Amino acid sequence: MADIALWKDLSRYLKITSNISEKVGGEINVGEKFVLEVTGSNIAPTGDGLPVVVFNRPRIQVRGTKNATPATGDGWHPMPATVLKPGESTSMRIEMNAIGEVKRGIFDSFTKELVASVVIRGDLDQDQFFQIDSAVAELKEEIQPG
Repeated sequence: MADIALWKDLSRYLKITSNISEKVGGEINVGEKFVLEVTGSNIAPTGDGLPVVVFNRPRIQVRGTKNATPATGDGWHPMPATVLKPGESTSMRIEMNAIGEVKRGIFDSFTKELVASVVIRGDLDQDQFFQIDSAVAELKEEIQPG
């Protein structure tokens, strides 16, 4: 069970955010195209004594919904950066096609249309994660009496 806990802990450091750009007007209508900008970030902490969490080959899986589909179809897309070190991010743009109507209701001011399901995946750089440093030793030159 400790390995699952470690996996869950590490997976929370690979974060994904997105926003919609290049749309026409305030709403996206059926048949229109828009761009989903997706950013993947490594939010792992850094510091003395902490393992270095680096993600190699970051990639995203984009799946359509009843409201929109990726222009190239559902699937995996490699992110522009091949390595994500702590504090680094990489972004890419996915062209989307609007295919469904947004139902209007009383809560429209508080909810947003679901346009895609996006997952980010990265390979943990195990060599960097498992580098072990010993305790710091401060060495001083000793002068031998002569």
